[in-house]
Amino acid sequence: MPFLSLYLSGCSSLYFFYQAGRGQLELLNRSKPIEEVMKDPTTDPHLTSLLGKISDVKKFGDQYGLKPTPNYKQYVKLDRDAVVYVVTVCDPLQFNVKIFSFPIAGSFNYIGWFKKEDALKFSKKYEAEGMDIDVRGAGAYSTLGWFHDPLLSTMIPKVDGVIQADALAELVNVVIHESVHATIYLKDQSYFNESIAMFVAENLSKSFFEKNNLFTSPEWTSYLEGKKRSDFVRNRMMKAYKDLKLIYDSSASDSEKREKKRVYLESLQKEVGFRRPISNATIVQFQTYDDSDHGFQELLMRAHGDIRTFLEILSKIKSSDFNKAHDENFNVSKFGI
Repeated sequence: MPFLSLYLSGCSSLYFFYQAGRGQLELLNRSKPIEEVMKDPTTDPHLTSLLGKISDVKKFGDQYGLKPTPNYKQYVKLDRDAVVYVVTVCDPLQFNVKIFSFPIAGSFNYIGWFKKEDALKFSKKYEAEGMDIDVRGAGAYSTLGWFHDPLLSTMIPKVDGVIQADALAELVNVVIHESVHATIYLKDQSYFNESIAMFVAENLSKSFFEKNNLFTSPEWTSYLEGKKRSDFVRNRMMKAYKDLKLIYDSSASDSEKREKKRVYLESLQKEVGFRRPISNATIVQFQTYDDSDHGFQELLMRAHGDIRTFLEILSKIKSSDFNKAHDENFNVSKFGI
């Protein structure tokens, strides 16, 4: 997930720049070379083992055409579960997500804050206007080359401070995911950027475990079990998007739509067991982080299964090839590549 400075007006703009700079400086000040952390006798042996594999994961990605970067040579231990808190804002009776504009980098359909209280305060003004909002923690983000991104403790799954069995697979996936952002990134196309990162990360994570003879390892087995759960939630949210869109596009009155929405979301909340309240803003994120094919599998077959060739073909796509900014219904087969 990219994280850049929001272009706002007045005091809110000044404060955003301030908190973004402060948050980035905090990471810089707390970062330590990975080699130093690994040599520290007080470091959890499981963490030492994971950190020792980062360079292997990066080299693996390089072999498949991911852009070599100076990222993930430093480690930062944070005292929270997320590094940034992402705010998404959406209309209550349409899946029209609010777009935030960024200097140079373009626009995004979300905005990230380093402190949860700042994210909540920012979201409240939109909530007061009757908009649907969602605030979630993110364990990783990419500065898209503006800084040397460190490896964060929040990128390693833990429960009550204990590193989980699927930590290696999750770490491989997130490092590759963020490396894809450094390799291919289009302005004003959040859906494309996240979908391609998910697609490549999923394929290369599987290849990494296969080539390292880890397919039968507890780490991979645990990862697949967790993936079943996440896939269920994602597929159910995608269905909710379609179901609710039918309600919103119907001829029913706004009050009827709101009641149908309330009943639907109450049932959905119980079904998926989500911790935070589900709203349009929650559901629309699953469109952004969408694992639908979008023509990627067909293109990969054309590239004879070679990710490097696949990425080279995709690099020919331009933002102007899309029907609109943040086009959630794109298909790469229609881009003439």
